[in-house]
Amino acid sequence: MEALSASASFAEAFDLAIRRRGLSLEALQRRMAMRGAQVSLATLSYWRRGRRHPEGHRSLHAVAVAESCLHLPADALTSLVTRPRERRAQPWPSGVSLASALGSEPTELAACDGIDLDGNARLALVSVHQRATLGADRTERSVRTELVVTSRADGVDRWVSFFRPQTGGGHQPVLSSTHCCRPGRVRRDAASELVACELRFDYPLRAGETYVFDFEFAYEGEPPETNYLQFGVRAPARQIVLQACFDPAAVPVRCYRYAGEGAARPELPVGPSGTSHIAVLDARPGVYGMCWEWD
Repeated sequence: MEALSASASFAEAFDLAIRRRGLSLEALQRRMAMRGAQVSLATLSYWRRGRRHPEGHRSLHAVAVAESCLHLPADALTSLVTRPRERRAQPWPSGVSLASALGSEPTELAACDGIDLDGNARLALVSVHQRATLGADRTERSVRTELVVTSRADGVDRWVSFFRPQTGGGHQPVLSSTHCCRPGRVRRDAASELVACELRFDYPLRAGETYVFDFEFAYEGEPPETNYLQFGVRAPARQIVLQACFDPAAVPVRCYRYAGEGAARPELPVGPSGTSHIAVLDARPGVYGMCWEWD
């Protein structure tokens, strides 16, 4: 009979236990339901194939019930769920703090309780394309971001996006649309108007797997007047593209690019279409942006 190695994952142990008992997933689901654990067939399949990892009290209870249904010793599976998973990502490969990347004060991040602020370290940035749309009144109407990422660990299933308007004054940034992701927990700092939003992927990633998703922030009520667009990274990124799209009735007289404080600010062209952009290849950790003068 097939043996299980000491380093086996939860998915491997779960799959072997099911096969040893000769049960279908449907039969296991029925037996678990009779013992008070309601779990969908899709979830059981994801657990078995390693596409998802049980998390939370309800899932742990369901795993314990599955142990009973599969005639396993207590904790045979739950110990693998709570055991630290293999191939965890290493800490941020740079000394750039989250506050520095956001242009924020560390105290503003205290409002993000319950969100893993360092969880993005489990993903490597391949490409960032962020596009801001400006109105005829010089206000920031929306900011759309498309990301291509590569998972640095097994089981990664979310990205945390941070967004804040340029100026205070009661502006209400909101997540207006998503594609290939869905919103999770959202936290706000009322004073700075900083928003932290979990974006959950369609499925957990395996180490080395790529994923493409996009999302857009807009405003409830009056949007703020804006004269810059920037993106901060705490780890290297292969490509960062920032693009500002201006209304024909309000095109700036000059645009500049910048990278960090104190650096030179070369002037950027504004094309006939009313757009300007920067493209940074092999970007190092730091803040990259573009700004403009209206008059």
